[in-house]
Formats: sequence, structure tokens, C-alpha cells
Amino acid sequence: MRDYIRKILLCSFCLLGLSLSSLYATHVFGNAKEYANSELIFYRYQDRITYMKEEVFRLKVDAEGNFEADFGIDRITYIFAEFGIYYVYFYAEPDGNYELLLPEYVERTNAELFNSYFEPTEMQLGIKNMKESDLNYLIMDFDYYFNRYYNLKMEELYVNGLKTDVDTFINNINARYKKYNNTYFQQYRRYRIAALKEMVTKRDYESALVYSYYSNKDVLYDNPAYMDLFNSIYNNYFDNYLVSPGGDDLYRVITYGHSISLLHKLIGSNPKHKRKQFRELVMLKGLNDAFANDNLQWLPLLLTLDSLYITTEYPIHQQIAQNIADNSLTMAKGTVALPFELPDTMGNMMKLSDFKGKYLYLQFANTQTYSSAAEFDVLKRIYSRYKGLCIFVTILTDSDKEKAKKFIADNSLNWTFLFAEINGKVISDYNVRAYPTYYLIDPHGMLVMSPAPSPAENFEKYLFKIIENQKKKK
Repeated sequence: MRDYIRKILLCSFCLLGLSLSSLYATHVFGNAKEYANSELIFYRYQDRITYMKEEVFRLKVDAEGNFEADFGIDRITYIFAEFGIYYVYFYAEPDGNYELLLPEYVERTNAELFNSYFEPTEMQLGIKNMKESDLNYLIMDFDYYFNRYYNLKMEELYVNGLKTDVDTFINNINARYKKYNNTYFQQYRRYRIAALKEMVTKRDYESALVYSYYSNKDVLYDNPAYMDLFNSIYNNYFDNYLVSPGGDDLYRVITYGHSISLLHKLIGSNPKHKRKQFRELVMLKGLNDAFANDNLQWLPLLLTLDSLYITTEYPIHQQIAQNIADNSLTMAKGTVALPFELPDTMGNMMKLSDFKGKYLYLQFANTQTYSSAAEFDVLKRIYSRYKGLCIFVTILTDSDKEKAKKFIADNSLNWTFLFAEINGKVISDYNVRAYPTYYLIDPHGMLVMSPAPSPAENFEKYLFKIIENQKKKK
């Protein structure tokens, strides 16, 4: 079924490729000497339910700090990057020309690099010579006043709600930006204000808010303010529905029927969801969140998602459905391990497929972390016992490769070591959040344990059973 989805999507991409020439060229440039000889990757979100990202362009900064790039977009696009301690973003318009002002570079400390709870400093990128009416200026200016008020009044707003001066603030900020006719900005402003109303009313008027802002309005897939409020309102929608008076109906429709028409009928019975396009967005959000919980079975959810993918008339919903499926299937036990190609300690490129034929114990580590270094000794003992029966591969994210090579040699670690960038694709694909992280892959490239126990968690016991069972089968 997943292959079927991919074939349909591939055809869509082929058709899309015919129109790529119609995309408008947008240009970015600038100078930042602190970033000399570096490369910065900028992304966009494919959708704002799964938040799967895709590369838009790369900034290659030369020795003098100069950079420039061109990329094609056909609509206003939120573009972001992560480097150093920052998460930076700006809004790119088709045919735009932007001289970007990069922040003063601050490298993450080792503690920040390996802290899975680290939150980068979020910052809207500066753009030289912005006009007051420019989209990026309007959003930056609005966010400054809005966030300043919210941060100062947050506790009072939450406790006292409408008894505060929130109505006065809303009237004043709306009046401040009324004269600007930028549609994207006005929609952004409208939904940020709606989110404030949602908070101060403690969701008591949520149905009225959905009627006013969503039920009969255009779906703004690419507007962060619209989607942030939508995701808040419909967070865990199916799981909450299950414990409501009609929960049994939803359970039966998904678990036994997998019928998209019945699901449309059930969700559409709520007057808020009469409009098909918005109703499908609600269904996609519900399916996406349900995969992360245990209240509905995985396979019926996937079959329901597949039905929505096949029947929807909205291409963007196909994309979101595909992303939900990819998120749910990727790195799940029993699925194919994602391919990679990385250099070893000698600079030779090695692929995941090079290790087929035996079980592969795959470790993601960094020699600068105490936990990684501590487990190498245990892993070394397991390797000495099973090196003829199982392949051992460590992917290191050390920035100083020469220092890492010395660590490998000094500790007589004789299995295969590969190198990857700490923010690279393979780290994202394998959902590495902490070091070390382990996976066990079978001789055919399928994930057997995802994630796998560490050597200190008695992985050898599991490996011994697997090898013994393999011997018996032979």
C-alpha cells in the first residue's frame, strides 16, 4: 500500500516538474564575515501538521563573507534555518530580492549540542532597507508589540480573561495596522488576535471561534498564525472524540470500516465541519495525532489515511497524507531502514546497502559525550564475541574528525566508523535525539529493533537469541 501511494505521488511530481519553469525567481544575498567559508541550509515546511521540512536553498559563504542564492517559489513562503544557537526565519515572496542580515554567530556548547531539550533562540532575520509596508517589516513590527503585551500580561490574562484590558489592546493593535493592505499580513494579524481571544476565554467560546475563523473561510495552509491556532484547537482531536458521547462511532468507523465516506459523514455531522476542505484538514490532523497515541490501532489508521489519500480532490491533502504516512512508517519496527551514504575514517564512501547479508548493529555516537565514551568499552567486548556473526557500525557526529580518529585508534576500536554532520539528513532520518542511539537491522535491511537496547542495557542477550535462532533455521 505504501508503494502504491508512492507511485501515485511520483506521477504527481512528474506532472509538477512540467510547471517548475513557471516558479518565480527569488534572490537573497549579503555579507557576513563571521560566517566565512561556511554553508547554511534553508528549509520550508511541506505542511504545518507534520512539519516535515524540505531544502529550499543553500547559502555558500565565501572567504570574504559574501553570499547569494536564487530559488523558485510560487507563493509567499516561510523559510527557516538552524545554525549555532539560532533558529532564524523570514518570509520570501515570489520575485523578491532580499539582502539578509545574519545574526552575530554564536556556536553551541557541547552541553547544548547534546541536550535533546535544547531550544534554539528564535529570531526573524533582518533584511536591509525594508520599507514600513514590506511583509517582513509588518510581521516583525506586529510580533514585537503583540509579544511584548502577551509576555507582560500572560498570567493576568490567563487568570482574569476578559476582565483585563485585552479588548483595549486588540482595538489598539488592529487600528495600528488597519491601513496596510497586505493580505497575507492581515490574515496573520487576524489569527494571532484570534489565538489571544481563545486563550483569554479559556476555550469557552471555541465553537463560535471556529465558526468565525475557520468553518466558512479559506484554508490558509502556509500561514503560521492560521495553522498554529488550528493545531491548538484540534490537538488530539480523534483521541478526545473517543471519550466523548459519540466516541464509539469513531472507533467503529476507523477500526472496522476504514471507510472514508463514513468518516466524512461522522465528522461532517458537526455543523462546524460542513465544508469539505476544512473537514478533511480536521481529519488529517486527527489521524496524524492518533498515530502518536495508543487509543486507535496503527493499521486501521493507515488504511483510513490511504482511503483519504486516494479520494481527496485537494493535492495539498495528498501531500499531507503522504507526510503523515512517512512519519508513521519511518523507523518503525518491521520497515525498511532508511538508506545513507557516508565517509569512513579513510574518506571512502559507504552505503547502508554495503552491510547487507548480516545483522547490523548501528550506533549513533559522539566521542565528546560522556555517555558515548562510556559505552564504547562495553560495545568493544560485544564486538569481539560477535564480529563474525553481526556487523557493527558507528556513525559519529564529531565536528573534529581528526580528534575522533585519534580516539578510535587510542581505544583500539576496530569496527567500522562513519562520519555525519550533527544536523545532517541521516541524523534527522534516524530521529537521533540523544547520544548514543542504537538500531538493529536484519540481513535484508529491515529494522528489527527501533531503537535497539544499548550495550549497557544487555543488548548482548537479545543478539545471542537472534544469532542462535538464525543458526537453527540454517
